[in-house]
Amino acid sequence: MAVKEINKPHSKIGVSNYTFFPITADDIATGKTTYGEAVTLPGTVEIAPTDSGSTSTFDADNGAYEVDSYVEKMGHEITNADIPPEVDAMWRGAELVDNGVEFNKDTAAKAEYFAVAWVIEKANGVKRLVRYYKGKYGFASNIGGKTKASEGAPEHQTAKATFSAVFRDSDGKGYYYIDTDNLPDGVTEEQAVENWFTDPNWYPSTTPEQGV
Repeated sequence: MAVKEINKPHSKIGVSNYTFFPITADDIATGKTTYGEAVTLPGTVEIAPTDSGSTSTFDADNGAYEVDSYVEKMGHEITNADIPPEVDAMWRGAELVDNGVEFNKDTAAKAEYFAVAWVIEKANGVKRLVRYYKGKYGFASNIGGKTKASEGAPEHQTAKATFSAVFRDSDGKGYYYIDTDNLPDGVTEEQAVENWFTDPNWYPSTTPEQGV
């Protein structure tokens, strides 16, 4: 049996191209999920995973009989320089009224599902392309602020949102990522990056079973 060499991990030095796609259909009968036009949100400061893994032990015959592993809270938290009103309205299902955002008792029920993609840059120049196929956004009102400092450099304010991911109805997939130094033969980094941010169903090969 051949021994596969594992490359030493490289430090992550940045994240960018945070792009989301509204889901237009997720049909278990046809096995297809379709998406609307991509929207790129500028100003990404940090993306922190909310996933947490755990195991559950089932005891029988006076001992550990079976152990199951599972993932909880699949998704991430994004810290952004700002979340513009039009993005706020899209994510939470709120209404744009006279160019402002109006939140009412029915807003949460109108919130739609989205896919999301971004790229993580590593110190060796390799890019990690990441996407979640389906989830919803949630965050507190986007109206907080701090008083201006009387002297010294200004303190930058940020906004946060949480993306809670679920598995797609059409095929049960949750997320997928790939490093650009591990692309299949015949697929360039430029092709991968371009397609990654235009179609959440695109794969760098003809074997979509690679998806998680």
